[in-house]
Amino acid sequence: MAGLVVICNDLDYFLRHRAEVPLRIKKEGHQVTIVTGGRFGRASDQPDLDFEHTPIERFSFNPFLDAALTIRSLKIFLRTKPEAVHLITLKPAIYAGIAALISRALGRGPQRVLITIPGLGRLMSPSSSLSGFMANFARKLIGLALRFISSQKDVHFTFETQHDFSVFVEKKLVKQAGASVIKGAGVNPALFYPKEKSEPMGALRILFASRLLKSKGLEAFLMAAQKNVHGRSIQYIVAGMIEADDPDGYSAEELARNPAITFLGEQNDMPSLLRTVDVVCLPTLYGEGIPRILIEAAACGIASIATDVPGCNEIVLNGETGVLIKPGMLPEMANEIASATDAYAKNPSLLADHSQAALTHFRAGGFSESSVIEHFVELLGFSGRSLKN
Repeated sequence: MAGLVVICNDLDYFLRHRAEVPLRIKKEGHQVTIVTGGRFGRASDQPDLDFEHTPIERFSFNPFLDAALTIRSLKIFLRTKPEAVHLITLKPAIYAGIAALISRALGRGPQRVLITIPGLGRLMSPSSSLSGFMANFARKLIGLALRFISSQKDVHFTFETQHDFSVFVEKKLVKQAGASVIKGAGVNPALFYPKEKSEPMGALRILFASRLLKSKGLEAFLMAAQKNVHGRSIQYIVAGMIEADDPDGYSAEELARNPAITFLGEQNDMPSLLRTVDVVCLPTLYGEGIPRILIEAAACGIASIATDVPGCNEIVLNGETGVLIKPGMLPEMANEIASATDAYAKNPSLLADHSQAALTHFRAGGFSESSVIEHFVELLGFSGRSLKN
C-alpha cells in the first residue's frame, strides 16, 4: 500500500498552507501522492512531492457536475491503495470522502480518512449570500454526505476554530468524538520572526496580503486607503494572488492604477515583506479558519486590524494585540480601519505595545508549525513510523 494520498481543491493553497505535513511523512520514507486542482504550473515549486492534477471547480457548487470528482478520486485510490488519505476543503471532503469509503469497502484502503475543513467558506457560512434552489440543494446534500462520512469507522474531522467545530457538531454534521480543533496550518518561527531592531518611525505601513477578493475585505481596505489621499503619513500596501476566474476578484490592472495604494502583486517572500511593515489588515467578510497572514503577522511581532469573526478573533485580541472591527456595511468598516490606522500613526507606543503582545500571544498559543505538524501526523497514523534505517 502507498502511504498517503492528499486531495486539496487548489495547488496554490496547498503549497502555502499544507505542504509541510506530507513532506514530513515523505521524509520518513512513506510514499505520498498529492492531488490538487487550480493552477498546476507551480507543482515544480515543491519537487520533493509527487503531484497529480484533477479539475476541481472552486467558485461554484453544482452537485451534479462536481460528482465527477468522486469517480476520479476512486480511480486514484484503487490505483494507489493508500493507508491514509487527507482531504482538505469541502469538495474533496464530500466527493473524495465518499470515494475513500468505497475504496475501503473494496479492500483497497484507506484505513484512515482525515478531513480538514479550514473554514466555513462562502456556501456554509451563516452569513452566506448564496441562495436559490441550487445553493440550498447543495447545502442539504452536503449535510447528508457529511453525516454519512462522519458515521464511518476511522474517519476524523479537523477544524481551525472552536466556532466551526461547534457549528458542525451542533448541526449533527459530524460526531463530536470524531472531530478536533487544530489552530491553523502553523507558522515556522525560524522564518517568521520580528525585525532585529526598531527604526525611527516614518510613514506607517499597513499591509493587506491575501487572495485579492472583495470577500477578503479588500474593498473595505481600498475605501480606507482612499481616505488617506490628502497627505497623512500612512502607506496602504496591497499584496496577494490574483484570482483571475473568481467573479469576486480584482484585476492586477485595476489595483495597479489605484493611486491610494502601493500594489505589489503576488509575493514569494512573505517573511521579508512582513518585516518591512508596521500593521497587517484583513477585514474579511466570510467564514475563515484562522487566517495564516494574521498568524504570520503575530509571529513577526506585528499588530493586526481584522474583522471580529471566528478565526480572526482567535489570533487578534482586541485592544491587546491589535484591533477588531465589526463586520457589516463597507463604509462603516472602512471608517473603522482608517480610525484604527490613524490611532497607530499618532501613538507609536500603542503600536509597540500591541506588536509585542501579538508576538507573546503567538508563542503561547500553539500556532507554531511544529505543533500543528505533530497533530496531523498522529491523526494520519504515521507518528513514530519511520521506514528509514
